[in-house]
Amino acid sequence: MSWRVLLLESRWAQVLADLVRRAGWEPVCAPAVAEVPTPAGELAGPLRKLCAREVDWAVFLTGVGVQRLYDAAQSLGMGEAFVHALRELPAAVRGPKPQTALSRWGIRPQVSCASPYTTAELCRALDEVDLAGRQVFVQHYGETNHALRAYLLARGAQVVDAAPYRWALPDPSAPLEQAVRAIAAREVDALVVTSRPQVVHLFTVAEAEGLGEAVRDALSGPVVVAAVGPTSRAALEAYGVRVVASPSHPKMAPLVEALRVYRDAAGE
Repeated sequence: MSWRVLLLESRWAQVLADLVRRAGWEPVCAPAVAEVPTPAGELAGPLRKLCAREVDWAVFLTGVGVQRLYDAAQSLGMGEAFVHALRELPAAVRGPKPQTALSRWGIRPQVSCASPYTTAELCRALDEVDLAGRQVFVQHYGETNHALRAYLLARGAQVVDAAPYRWALPDPSAPLEQAVRAIAAREVDALVVTSRPQVVHLFTVAEAEGLGEAVRDALSGPVVVAAVGPTSRAALEAYGVRVVASPSHPKMAPLVEALRVYRDAAGE
């Protein structure tokens, strides 16, 4: 019997849905996260410091964040200065996505981290860099990366924060509300999670609907759960959810394959 697999992915929803279909299952898409761009004016201060080379290092955490910073710089008349600054400043990236975004301008970061590309790996990669007294420009994402910020401050760096977008509940939120009810009613067989905010927003809506415990119970029993990497896995476990499948490489295709392997082994 074909599984109904609930997907909370927003940016790459169609890609993930196609992978699920190829596995022979039915995808149920309910985007859980909206990315809201930060107004360019709110980024003017940190961007001016970057463009004027008033920082010593730049740290980029997401590919979409690099692009949104460039878009903001362009709208402020600093697009060319932004690119020139990045070509001269040493940079660190958390994974392949920001590295790919920077490569469009021929920029190769001096520091990159190992899989699974979490903050912990990035901090280990930065351990070899002399940061004491240095100004470090940090591109955050949907929320401030407090762990990275605390690490940099503990190393004696001064942090210049730039958050080019924030995470919000999707509007309209009806598909996510329907997904919550479907989980509580055991109308889906599996849940696939690809980011921490998906988990937070799922339970935010579940609690608002009065279904927090019902969702938690379903995800700890009949509805099996797969998580793309350690960050999303930890978020689920913080809500008391048992994760049965995670890939060795935090990517969508290995994630679906890990779920397939689990199902075959369980004889589902």
